[in-house]
Amino acid sequence: MAATVADYMLSRLSEWGVKRIYGYPGDGINGILGALDRALDRFQFVQVRHEEEAAFMATAHAKFTGEIGVCLATSGPGAIHLLNGLYDAKLDHQPVLAIVGQSVRAAIGGDFQQEVDLHSLFKDVAGIMCKSARFRNRCVISSTARSGSRSRSVASPA
Repeated sequence: MAATVADYMLSRLSEWGVKRIYGYPGDGINGILGALDRALDRFQFVQVRHEEEAAFMATAHAKFTGEIGVCLATSGPGAIHLLNGLYDAKLDHQPVLAIVGQSVRAAIGGDFQQEVDLHSLFKDVAGIMCKSARFRNRCVISSTARSGSRSRSVASPA
């Protein structure tokens, strides 16, 4: 099987020294969970009972180890539940990466039940907000820093 964008993302996290990811499964992140299953030799996935726990555990991980904490949640309400833990990390100046799913691009703006404007949701708590979308068989990563500057790069062929 060819490597997916999720495989490339986990490869980068591995380069950063990430060994543990706290999260709660959901449809919006199935691709990442599949990649995690293929990378069990490099990562420990700690499945929590609620997304808020994932964010607080990632924050505690950062506080007590000095490493980056990583939390994972699906789209919509799952992403919303990360906020309390992420604000804890922000206010204590701890490095935490939140990876969240999103509705398929074609459904965005269509009042899909679990659709949430993630950019608006995370703009205050996130130092950098990245989005990915498929464009002409490539995954395009777009990032926005708090200052509002934007940069684009092609992550990988699909």
